[in-house]
Amino acid sequence: ARPTTAAVVTSLLEHLQDNEGDRAQTYRQLESALWGDDGHLQSGVFNRLIVAMSGDIRAAQGVTDDVRTAASDVLVALAESHFHFVMSELQGHLKALGGICEEFVFVTLGKLASRY
Repeated sequence: ARPTTAAVVTSLLEHLQDNEGDRAQTYRQLESALWGDDGHLQSGVFNRLIVAMSGDIRAAQGVTDDVRTAASDVLVALAESHFHFVMSELQGHLKALGGICEEFVFVTLGKLASRY
């Protein structure tokens, strides 16, 4: 039997939170799991996922552009079923951020605009 999207996302989220493995690769796996899934994640899982991605997108140091790009792509995939919440998160970033991190917020907004 194939695991549910929620189970896959929860497992991958645990890898992110435990700093296990390649973060960019984990984000790419999350993105793949989220595309085409029309279900909604439980709010606790969704919130933990948003916190992880937001932290990597807005980190001033220690996060590569590859990880930021992969986190951005997960936000775009997540917006397929949680558009309002993803947009609210990005708007919050625009109000709070400056410098290089803004670039990834704008890149993500651009991806959302072209996708949806």
